[in-house]
Parts: sequence; C-alpha cells; structure tokens
Amino acid sequence: MNDALPPLLALLLVLSLPATALVAADYQGETDAEYRATPHDGTLGQVSPVTVEETTNRLPLSAPVENRYADRGPDLGASISGTDHALRIDHSQYALVDREFDDASDEERAELLEDAHGALQDHVSELDDREREAVREHESGERSDGELVETLLGNYFEATELLEVLDRLDDRADSVPGYSLSSSEVREDRRAIEAHRTPVKSDIAAIAEEFDTTDRFEFLIQTSQDGYRLSTIEGQTYAIETTRFDNYDPDAPDQFTDQNRTGFDHAQELYPWAAAQGSPDYTQAGTIHDVRFTDDEFDVRVFIDGGTGEVHREYQQLSIDSLPIMETWSTEDDALDLSVNATPADGPVEVTVTDATTGEPEQATISVDDHELGETDQDGTRWLVPPMGEYELTAETETGSVSTTVDLGG
Repeated sequence: MNDALPPLLALLLVLSLPATALVAADYQGETDAEYRATPHDGTLGQVSPVTVEETTNRLPLSAPVENRYADRGPDLGASISGTDHALRIDHSQYALVDREFDDASDEERAELLEDAHGALQDHVSELDDREREAVREHESGERSDGELVETLLGNYFEATELLEVLDRLDDRADSVPGYSLSSSEVREDRRAIEAHRTPVKSDIAAIAEEFDTTDRFEFLIQTSQDGYRLSTIEGQTYAIETTRFDNYDPDAPDQFTDQNRTGFDHAQELYPWAAAQGSPDYTQAGTIHDVRFTDDEFDVRVFIDGGTGEVHREYQQLSIDSLPIMETWSTEDDALDLSVNATPADGPVEVTVTDATTGEPEQATISVDDHELGETDQDGTRWLVPPMGEYELTAETETGSVSTTVDLGG
C-alpha cells in the first residue's frame, strides 16, 4: 500500500475509467445542449401529464412510440459488472484515505476534493447523455431491446458506485477546515445519481444477480425520440416510470424563483387527484423539485424541472384494485369467451377467459401481438401491461383460441 497513487488521483482515474462491457466505453452521443439544439423527427415539445378520472394523472410519451416486451433472469454478466463496480468503490475509498492525502495541507486537500467532485459531476452527466442516446437509438431501431437494457443496467451499477463516492467525498470534505460540500450540492448530486437507480431498474438489477431462482422479471419498454417508459405488474401493483428528455433544461433559470408559488404548488395543479388523496413530501435539489404523494393505494413521485416548469421524471406505483375501469368488452368463438377490462391512460388491462357454454374459468395462455405473456390464474384472469395503440390480444387453451383487436386510440 506504500505505492499508493497521489492523493485523490486514484479517485479521478476511477471516475474516468471506461465503462464495463455493459455500456459503450467511448460515449459519443449528444450532450443536453446539443440535443435541444438539434432538430429531431417526430412531434416533440414539452408536455404535461394527461388528465385521468378517478386516479392519478400520468406523464405521456409522444408518438411514434416503440413498444417492446422484455424479461430478465439471472445474468452472470450483470453480476460480474456489479462486482467490478464494487471493487472500484473500494479503490476510490482507499484513495481518499491514503497516507499522502492525510499528509497534505488543508489547501491541497480542498483542491483535490474539488477536482474529484467535478469529475464525479462530469460522470453523472455522461450517464444522462448515455441514457438518452440509448433510448433514441432503440426507438429508431439502431439498438436492440437487450442492448438498451444493458445500457440502463450499466448506468444503474455506475450510479450505485457514484453514490458511494459522493458519500466518501462528503465525509472527507467535513474533515478539511474551511472547506465543505454544501448540503444543496450534495442533495442535487444525489438526486441526479439516483435517477438511474429507480424502483423498476432496481428490480431488473436484483433479478439479474439472483442465481438461486428460475423466475423471470417481465416488463414493457416504450421508447420515443423524447423519452421512455418502463412498466410492469408485480402481484397487485402496477409500477410505471416515465422520463421526458424534452421537459428538462438544466441551463434555464428556475421559473419558480420569481413566482409566488413553489414546485410543490405546481405539482398539486398537475396531479390534483393524487394531491387530494395522498400525504405530500417535497424537497428541492438545484432546479429539480422532488414531489411525492403517497397513500395505501398509490405512491406517486415526480421530478419537476424548474427550467421548463414541466415533469422531467415520474414514478408511480398503483394498486391494480384501485384503478377505475374505463372500457369493457368481450368476444367469443364456439368454445371460448374473452372479456377485457381496460383502465385509463394505457394502464393495465384485465383479461378473463371462460368457457363459452358453461361460463367456467379457463386456463389460457395470453399473448399480445404473438408475444406470450403467461397464463391466466384459477379464476381465468390475468392482468397485463398493454402497448400503446392497436394490438392483437389472443387467449389460447388446449382446445382452441380466441382473439380480439384492441385499439383504445393510444
């Protein structure tokens, strides 16, 4: 250990290391400013959540949208990547407590910490740029489902590492007289990093590293040129995460600074049902206003960008039993009856398959556009996350099948 790198130089090297095989090592995508300055195909423009009756409003995606079902199981590559990032965390922590740092003057320590902090922030910006580029390439067909998921997972593991580094930087900064990382800076950095460690992404990462199970984690990926969505059903909970890149402008001043209201006030206007029903929580990190409404039946968290005044990221977890039914219809052939209950805003759909003669529930395999989603339960029902727009819904049993075309105008 006596050959340790100069103080914090090792950390700077860690932060500048190329990503593992999960993500492109040499990122060449657009920066935030370049994205906003470049014309893009499709209908782009800042948007607000769509209004939904009897449940929470939701942030939409702009057409065209690429809809793809995906699943994830144990993945040795992801596990190796997670271990690699953990080792890099240990390395960075060692660099921060090495003998040379302890022997440096207070002024030298402050300068080294400042450089390390700047390197960390640059790395976080790279995660954002990489995320957006991967999503846009997926929507245009230049990147496969697996490649997109690998990029999001790579960002997840890097973000996990960066949180450790940030905590270490904050701790070391407190030991230097006359120098500290402001609480607002740390809060803003943490918020930016945690954007890549969302609940659904955490579930994907967890199953990838779970080798004592054969379970698969199923989810829907929806991408457009201006954002993306991950959604899934776990038990009786519908989880949905939506990001709008065009609703984020970090270079613009916070619109709420000179107004007689806050980001929380704006969130109440955008999500009136959730605000009226749930318990609120509000914090601000830089120009990002983090607002959360929670209740027994839902958890809605939104990140409003003060620069645009719009929702940049939205996470929702909703009890399926609490969702209103927007439309109901059925179709049948000689043997089977297929009933569909649809919830608002491209939300979950309940499918029920019964014997056309007796009305008894049937165990059937449910597919959307030839993608098999699984079987109905003992009651003949299954909930699924539907794609936007028109799709073919099919129920197949040992004795026959029945299909219907679903088009809710999404």
